Amino acid sequence: MQKKYLLLVVFFGFFAGLVAYEIMYPPFSTDAEKIGNYEVQVSTIPSAPNVGKDTKIHFLVLDQNGKQVNKIRMGLKIYYNGDLMKEFSQDDHPGAWDIDYVFQEPGNYVFRVGMFDLNTGNIEPYIFNITALGPYSSIFPVLIIAGAGCAAGIIVAILIITKRTRPKFRY
Repeated sequence: MQKKYLLLVVFFGFFAGLVAYEIMYPPFSTDAEKIGNYEVQVSTIPSAPNVGKDTKIHFLVLDQNGKQVNKIRMGLKIYYNGDLMKEFSQDDHPGAWDIDYVFQEPGNYVFRVGMFDLNTGNIEPYIFNITALGPYSSIFPVLIIAGAGCAAGIIVAILIITKRTRPKFRY
C-alpha cells in the first residue's frame, strides 16, 4: 500500500520539477555569447515569440567583469531562410538595447549583431538564433501539462476507489 503512495509522490514530483524548470529556463530565445572582452546576451518577451504578434528583443552587453558597459556601438541584421528581413544600422547604445519586432513566418530567424569594439577598432560578429512559433505551436506545452494532470487525476481516483472498496478483515 505504501508503494502506491511513493509512486504517486514520485510522479507528482517529476512533473512539478519539469514545470518549474520550464518556467525558470524558457526553451526558446535566450542566448549569450562571449567573444573577446564582451558578452552579448539576448532574450525575448514573450519567451516563445509568436508569428504576427509584437515581440520585444532585449540585448545586453557585459564587460569581462560581468558589468553592463556604458556605451557600445551595435547594428543588427535579421535573416529568415537566408533572406535579409530587416536591418538596424550601427548606432550607439548604453549597453542595453531593446527593439520591437513582429515575426511574419514561423521558423528559425538568424540575428547577426555587429558590435564595434572600441579597444581594437574591429567589428565583432555575434550570431543568435530565435525561433518564432506558429499560431498553434504554443498550445502544445499546455496540452502536455493537461495530459499529465489528467493522468495524475486518474491515478488519484484509482487509489481512492481501491481504498474505499477494499474489504476490512477483523481478526
